Amino acid sequence: MEQDIEIIKCYLAETRRLCSEIKKNIAAPRKILNFIRMTKDNSRMLSFMPIFNLLKALEGVYTAAVDERVLLRLNVEILIGEVADEVCRICHLIEIKSPELEELDVRPYIMFCDKAVVGEIFDAERLVGIKSSDKNLKAQEDEKQKNEESDSKIVDSVIKISSAEVAKIVNMHEEMIARTYIISNQISILKTSLAENDMRAVREAYKLISNDSQTLQNSIMMSHENFMSLVQDDEFLKNHQEYQGFFVTANDEKYLIPSEYIFDVICQSPLNYETKQNQKIVRYVIESESGFDEDAEEEEIPVYSLSSLFPGQKTKSLNVMDTILIVDYQSQRIGIIVDSVQKFVSLIKKNLPPAFKNFVPLQGLAFDEKYDMVPILHVPEIMRRFRALRGYDVKRFEALTKKHINRILIVDDSDTTRQITRTILMANNFIVDEAVDGIDAIEKIKQKQFDLVLCDDDMPRMNGEILLDNIRRMENYSEVPVVAMADSNIEKADAFVSKAEFKRDILIGTVKKLLGE
Repeated sequence: MEQDIEIIKCYLAETRRLCSEIKKNIAAPRKILNFIRMTKDNSRMLSFMPIFNLLKALEGVYTAAVDERVLLRLNVEILIGEVADEVCRICHLIEIKSPELEELDVRPYIMFCDKAVVGEIFDAERLVGIKSSDKNLKAQEDEKQKNEESDSKIVDSVIKISSAEVAKIVNMHEEMIARTYIISNQISILKTSLAENDMRAVREAYKLISNDSQTLQNSIMMSHENFMSLVQDDEFLKNHQEYQGFFVTANDEKYLIPSEYIFDVICQSPLNYETKQNQKIVRYVIESESGFDEDAEEEEIPVYSLSSLFPGQKTKSLNVMDTILIVDYQSQRIGIIVDSVQKFVSLIKKNLPPAFKNFVPLQGLAFDEKYDMVPILHVPEIMRRFRALRGYDVKRFEALTKKHINRILIVDDSDTTRQITRTILMANNFIVDEAVDGIDAIEKIKQKQFDLVLCDDDMPRMNGEILLDNIRRMENYSEVPVVAMADSNIEKADAFVSKAEFKRDILIGTVKKLLGE
C-alpha cells in the first residue's frame, strides 16, 4: 500500500512538471512531445484514463505542429493552456481522492484538440465557460445533497435475540467443528490405504468421507440460514465487538493472532535474514523516544514460519518480502512469519468446546465478517513450540516449501514507470533491481545474474536495441529472456509488452511464460 502511494506521488510530481513545462514553452513542440508521451504511458499504466485521454489529444496537436500541419497561433495556445490546467486540476482530485473523479467529462477538451489537428475553426475561450458552468452545477448539487442529509434522521435499531436460539446455533457450530476433525482423520486413513494399495479400505474411507462431508455441508447451510434469520444487519456484531487481533493465513488456512501479544508488524526480505547456531534471526530496530536514529537500539529476534507448525505444507515460491508479526510474552520476543496479514479486526470471541480443552495451541474461536469460525492461536504455547523446534526441523521445512526466486532487472529512464513495474513484479514474488538506462544496466548485469531483463527502447546514453546487442554478446546472458516494454518492439527481444496498451495481467503472463512458471 505504501509503495502504491509513493508511485502516485512520483507520477503526480512528473505530471505537474509536464504541465509547468508546457505553459513555459507552449510553442516548442519538439521539446515537449517526448515528455508528453512518457507521462501519457504512465497514466495508462496507472489507469488514470482522464489524464491519459487528455495527453493523447495533446500529443496529436503537438505532433501536427511538428509536422507543420498546425500553426501554434493564439487560439491553439489557449487550447493547450486550458488542457494543461485541466490535467493539473485532475492531479489535485487524484491527490485528495475526490469522488468528483468518477464524474469527470474531458470530451470537450478532446473535441477541441481534434478540431485543431484537422484545421477546423474553433473558439478555445468556450472551454473557460464550460469549466465555470461545471463548477456552478457541482456547487448546486453539493448544496442539495447537504440539505437532504440535514433533513434525514438516523434511527438506531435494537435487536433482541433469544439466548436459547443462540445456544442452539453455537451447539450446531461445535458439532461441525468436531466433524471437520473426523473428516481430516478419515482423509489420513484414505491416504494410508492408497499408499498400501488396500482398495477395500479405500472404498470404506471414501464412503465415510462422502457421507460426513454431505452431513457437514447440510449443517453449515442450516446454521447459516438460522443465524441470518436472527441477525438481519450488523447491529448484533457492533454491540459485541470485544476481542481484537489480526487475521493471518498460513498454508491457505485462516487464523487470528490476538493483538495483546503483538508488539509490531514488519516486512523483511528473506535474503536479509542472518543465521546463528542454526537459528534464523532478524535485526529489529527499536525506535528511541527522542526519535534520533543514533539513539535507536537494535535487537536480534528469532523468526519462525507459522506454516512449519501445521501439517500439509505446500511447495511454494519464496516471497520477495516476508510479513513478520513480532510477538511479545513475558519479555520474550519472537517473529512469526505468515503468508499474509489480512486485516486488524474487532470481533466476537467464543471459548473452545469442552472436547478441545486439551488442544493447547488454540485458545478459542472467532467469527469473521462472513460468520465463519476462525481459530484463535494461543501465542504462549505457539512460542513454546517454536523454541522446541530443532534447527534440522526448520531447515527441512524450508527445503520442502521453497523454490528458486527469479530476479528481474527493469531498465527505463522514467522513475514512475520503474516504480509501477517494480510494484507489480514484487507483488508476484519476484526480486527486482532497476537501471536508469542501458549503460547503468550493463554495470548491474556485470555484478549480478538476472533471470530476465525488462527494458524500454528510447533511453539516453544507450537505448534498448544497443543494450540488447551487448547482452547477447555475454556468454552467461545468451539465453536470458529479454522483454521489450516500450512504445514499439525491439527486434531481438524475446517478447513485447506495449506501454500504450499496458495491462498488468499481460505483463505478468509474459514474464511467467518466459521464466517457465
